[in-house]
Amino acid sequence: MNPPSDEQNRKRVTFAPSTMHVSWTPNLAGLRQSEREAYHFILEFLQQEHASEFDKLQFLQAVVTLSAAVRAQADGSMDDYFPKTVLAKKIETFILEEPVEVLISNVRQQAMLCIVALSQVNPHFYMSQKLDLVCAGISSTFCLPLIVPSLDRKESASLYLQTIQALDDMLHALVMDGTGPNMLILQNFLEIILPWLTLSDKVHEQTRALGTISRMLRFVCNFPELSHVMEFSMSGKLMGLLGLSCMNPSYELGVGASEALHYLFKILVLHRSMKQETESILKDLQKHFRGEWFANIQDLTMFFRKFLSPEERTDVLMVSMEALTSASRHDVCAASKMLTMILKSSMPEIGKVPEIIQFIYHNMSSITEDTAQATIKKILHLLAQTYTDEVILTLFKMEDHSQRGARKPWEILASFPKGYEVIMENLLHRLTPYQKSRGQGASHRTEISPLIATRAIHELLLEPSRRMEVQVLFSSLFMALLLQISFLVLEGAAEIIQDQQHVTEWVDPVSSTVEALKTLMRSAGYGDHVSYVQKLGGWEMLTSPEMHYKGVAVLARAMVLKSCWHSRPIFSLTVRILQELDHANHLTALVFVTELLQCPDVAATVDEVTVHILADWFQYEEPATVKLLLRAVEIFAKHRNMVPQLRILEPYVLNCCHSADSDIVMETLLVLRCLVENLTWQDSSSFLVQLAFTLAPFFEEKSEHLRLAAFEIYRSLLAKVRRKVLVFPLKHQVLNLVVPLVLHMEDVNIDVAQICRPILRRVATILGWWKLKAIFAKRDTWTILRALLEQKANKALWFLKQCEALFNSPQARIRQAAVWFAGQIIQTLGTEDTNEIEEAYSALRHMQEDGDPMVSCLARQTLYVLEAKEKQLVDTPTSCFCSRRSRKSWF
Repeated sequence: MNPPSDEQNRKRVTFAPSTMHVSWTPNLAGLRQSEREAYHFILEFLQQEHASEFDKLQFLQAVVTLSAAVRAQADGSMDDYFPKTVLAKKIETFILEEPVEVLISNVRQQAMLCIVALSQVNPHFYMSQKLDLVCAGISSTFCLPLIVPSLDRKESASLYLQTIQALDDMLHALVMDGTGPNMLILQNFLEIILPWLTLSDKVHEQTRALGTISRMLRFVCNFPELSHVMEFSMSGKLMGLLGLSCMNPSYELGVGASEALHYLFKILVLHRSMKQETESILKDLQKHFRGEWFANIQDLTMFFRKFLSPEERTDVLMVSMEALTSASRHDVCAASKMLTMILKSSMPEIGKVPEIIQFIYHNMSSITEDTAQATIKKILHLLAQTYTDEVILTLFKMEDHSQRGARKPWEILASFPKGYEVIMENLLHRLTPYQKSRGQGASHRTEISPLIATRAIHELLLEPSRRMEVQVLFSSLFMALLLQISFLVLEGAAEIIQDQQHVTEWVDPVSSTVEALKTLMRSAGYGDHVSYVQKLGGWEMLTSPEMHYKGVAVLARAMVLKSCWHSRPIFSLTVRILQELDHANHLTALVFVTELLQCPDVAATVDEVTVHILADWFQYEEPATVKLLLRAVEIFAKHRNMVPQLRILEPYVLNCCHSADSDIVMETLLVLRCLVENLTWQDSSSFLVQLAFTLAPFFEEKSEHLRLAAFEIYRSLLAKVRRKVLVFPLKHQVLNLVVPLVLHMEDVNIDVAQICRPILRRVATILGWWKLKAIFAKRDTWTILRALLEQKANKALWFLKQCEALFNSPQARIRQAAVWFAGQIIQTLGTEDTNEIEEAYSALRHMQEDGDPMVSCLARQTLYVLEAKEKQLVDTPTSCFCSRRSRKSWF
């Protein structure tokens, strides 16, 4: 291949704007006669359109003379006499005008030396000027024909050597920035020179390029300080090209590449190694100077791992892999040898991974040599294990924008058992960002989204040879995919749009993730479970925002009913997920856990730690979460062998009775009814006593459903109480509810009114009120109240307090009965109960303002009767003992 043309090189940069016209008169007073003559000659020459070779040489000498004068001046500048850009452009023209077919003139040589002189005076060259000059000098020199030293061509060979030296001097001068070389300038120069090594098909041009590079690097080695050394990014590319050239069959090319590689290593050692290591490394390098290719490649391997950055290592790999596609068998063998050496051990950190994957994807079919194919596969395998995200994302991008070939990279990725498991674990890790709380620190490397990870998992699951690995990873993959579906269905619209911009063909992420889950289950041998869920419409439910959690429940129920071996590990994994109280998809996890708990084998694994994790979620107070937890408590109770676990959860359940959400309260009461039905007094007496006290406020609830549920639970609770265990505080609580139970026989809810009678009978039984039990069974409310007052007169004050509490009942009929009964009680009290009577009077006076006219009227009538009787007692003298009643015993 021909080297880049002059025109192509000149298109790299452009001159900064300048003028060919000198618009001022410089001060020549400080110049010597020869310097003034040089100035006038330059001025005159610039006005000429054509010039002879002699005039050109005289012009160049004049510029050198004037440059020396300017350099001798303090703060001198060439622009004080001529614009430096004008002179540089003129000299560049001289170089380009020189013929490349033959070397007979020293104008080219003197022009480059003149540039050296100009570079030493102010102002500095623009970068664009330097690159134009280098392009001109390189192309003008490298294109010269091969000149072989001989007796008859002695002068031509000498002129060629002088020209090469002048080119080196110009390059050295232009690469300087102050007191040392500028590595960014060197990088630009190398970008101009390297195409002569890689694109030229002429050995002498390649040799000249290598020699120029070698001498430039040797020049740089002489300086302890280099500017912009950290920004120099060509070390990898240069190392790769020189390493391959070391194995070139041409002796001259091999030696030239070895020398250049030696000086590149030396620069890296001087500026990237620890000071205490520098000397020993340089000594070892010197031993291999101009050595065999194997020694050079050994050194290259060490420098590849120790001294190159990740991006520079990628450049080495890319250069070597490009050589694998060469038509030259020698280049392919050289590249295979070098890649085998540098990748002999583990893969070091690599940058620009997508570039490598793209190259492999597009060039794999063109690599036919067996060793080269094995090398490429090994690179893909190592990258996929270490940089799963970049590899997967790049593969999908290329597949979605090109025709899918017969060589699917997924087959290669799945062909290594250990690698398959590593890749799957990395993909599994990428399924978690959506499901965890936000605010996690961003990685410096590319990370694929959960959508892309899901797609990659699906592709790998389609490979049938990895069944054992799927069994090992099933539980983790199952929950990760299920949680991913939940996120996409319920929350992930924005992320779907974002990812679809990168993966154009994956237009339905939800359905694709569901398909991945189905494929996973089939791969693990659960095809029957997939069909069962399909029969119940579970898969369609999963994709519906409104029915999603029902779909999750159907899926979990299938695992319970169809005896899934992985149920217990999935349960354990889900519980660990629930340890994160800010997990985004905790509802899905809770639904699944709740359904799995119906399996006796799963329930048997529930330990104290698991219960505490579930209990912590009660603090979340979200209605849906609390309902699921209550459902779990109900399942615990139905298993009848989980009393220790229930003891931990019982306080949380009782606390739910005080929720501001009426649905939660109702759900809680239903669960409490289940608990009472399934618990025994012997195992749960403390909880049942607490429950009895918790239920009392619900007797006056406005909601008829809540009120009825509370009475039903209380009836079931009392059914478990025996007279011999009725002690304080439960006996106290039972007595405190006697009057409310009687008065609620007047409840507006017929079911409540009817249930109160059997409850009263049970109360009479456990209290030993045998006479009252018969009355409770058949008589009306008023008869029962009179009987209570007659037979349990010693508890009149208790009954009065209960009546006063019922003055606040939301039901007018109950308030009316309470007022009536309070009036009856007051009439039976003696003077020793003055304080209680005064409190009752005060409450009755307040009831005169009741919103219900019948209640307020009855209150006024009661007060009137009581006041009249009190007045009658005052007016009628009696014995001091006649109106007193005996003191009451409380129990």
